[in-house]
Amino acid sequence: MDGEGSPSLPNLDPKFRNVRYHVCMKQRSPWWVLGGLVSGIVVGLALRAWYPASAPFLQSWIEPWGELFLRILFLLVIPVLLTALPLGVASAGSLFHLGRTALSALFLTMLLSSLSVVVALGLINVWKVGKAPAMQSAPVSELTLPEEAGWLAHAVARIPNDPFGLLASWVGCPSSAKMMLILLGVSVALGLVMMLLPPKQGHAFQGLWEKIFRICMVCIDGLIRWAPWAVFSLTCLSFFRTGPELLGYLGTFVVVVLLALGMQSFGVYPAVLRVLTPYDLRKFWLGVREPMSTAFATASSNATLPVSIRAAEGALGLRPQVSRFVLTAGASANQNGLALYEGVTVLFLAQSAGVDLNLGQQAIVAGWCVIGSLGTAGVPGGTLPILAAILASLGVDPMKTGVGIGLILGVDRFLDMCRTCVNVLGDLVIAVVADYWSEQKK
Repeated sequence: MDGEGSPSLPNLDPKFRNVRYHVCMKQRSPWWVLGGLVSGIVVGLALRAWYPASAPFLQSWIEPWGELFLRILFLLVIPVLLTALPLGVASAGSLFHLGRTALSALFLTMLLSSLSVVVALGLINVWKVGKAPAMQSAPVSELTLPEEAGWLAHAVARIPNDPFGLLASWVGCPSSAKMMLILLGVSVALGLVMMLLPPKQGHAFQGLWEKIFRICMVCIDGLIRWAPWAVFSLTCLSFFRTGPELLGYLGTFVVVVLLALGMQSFGVYPAVLRVLTPYDLRKFWLGVREPMSTAFATASSNATLPVSIRAAEGALGLRPQVSRFVLTAGASANQNGLALYEGVTVLFLAQSAGVDLNLGQQAIVAGWCVIGSLGTAGVPGGTLPILAAILASLGVDPMKTGVGIGLILGVDRFLDMCRTCVNVLGDLVIAVVADYWSEQKK
């Protein structure tokens, strides 16, 4: 997008475009986010080594800014979901067109998730990182942080960190994941109502929803300007806790995960676009830079959703009636990076526990990973319960994997950011293919 002016977003007031594209684009540069990450690591390790008494200050006055950033974003996720998906459904124009788009998106989601698990299992079987000698040793002890925190940390803690869980508790839903599925159903129902209403009432309804949607996007854009500082705040205390030993201890595992994610992003996705569409790959990579940097900063597919929609309808040139539906549903249903990460991690933990899974058991892992990645709320840190469930289903002793799971927690935040990039990239790939197929069938 650099050098080409501000891409236009259909049906968006120009006064919103100017502020967001000319000011926010530069401030949300992936280099700024990467700088925040590197600075957080360096400062966290330096303080741990030379000034360990700074723990209360970091906990009370640095980390809360990152938590505040995430929690406000997550609070905006529900209104974005309840506006973007109904507008996408309503703009489909007919039930026949909507059903065709949904089937295409489902097929592509299953295809990409399956390919991601194949990549993960193949790589971990070849490398066998869980059997490395370093993985069999005892973990390093973490630096214990004090429980006391300042008023800022207490104030941020009052903001819900899981809006779906909060809403689920209000309505009596058993889990945030099921609440997410309920909201998806409500959103689709609202879109169908807009589609089936008489034109006069339907257009008025859609106009109101468009205004709410624009307001949400403007709010999220304002928050994302502070993404580099938020990343610094979150990573600084994380590495202050763990120290440099953890990086060396889990280095091989991290490299394998990143290599698998890279193979999915730069191997599988371009191949799918090449085979299924004539779309220009250079245009695609230029168009996805902003969603990728936002996904890395937030570690949340849902929080990245407005940015993905804007990029799809602007830089990528996709039609709103396809992109809004596919991307909104994909933020929860298409978690390729999560499926890949689960595949790598389950085999890693099993190998580190001395358990060799046969082909049948690995097929079960693949199925669990694909199914577990569908309908997962796009918020950071929700993978460990799924991993524990998969390991339990395979009969792996939890006591033997407990140490490994505890170690993975130390780097899960960084890997969560990376796999969210793959999730969002997969959503955009599906949107491009679905848009092309829909156009061809007209």
